[in-house]
Amino acid sequence: MVYPYLEFTATIRRPIIEIIIKSESNFAIYPVLIDSGADYCIFNIELAKALGIKLTKKRTNFRGVGKDKVKGFWGKVEIKIGNQTYQTKAIFAEISQFGHGILGQQGFFDHFDVKLSYQKQAIEIEHTKVSN
Repeated sequence: MVYPYLEFTATIRRPIIEIIIKSESNFAIYPVLIDSGADYCIFNIELAKALGIKLTKKRTNFRGVGKDKVKGFWGKVEIKIGNQTYQTKAIFAEISQFGHGILGQQGFFDHFDVKLSYQKQAIEIEHTKVSN
């Protein structure tokens, strides 16, 4: 699967693609940043509420690029990227200011081989078998 980089402005482009996130009874098309520096997949908590995704009661804390702690909750989701569908755990947190979710090491890179080419403005994603 090959996707183009998303153009934000004339000088800013980012590796953002659209995925489908499914709950037991609903789904949403959701933009996500492919971030090899992120440990986990992180999605907006409002998305979990809208889709009725069950979240853990216990909060988890993590840090992003800034030094501020971010609080979130784990939830299980089904993700569809291209023609590949799989289940994974993700963190749901208040990240609405970004306008997109994040695909990280666990939950994305452990399912796919990814090549980011800024020069070609292309994202190549190939499904791999998950080995645990």
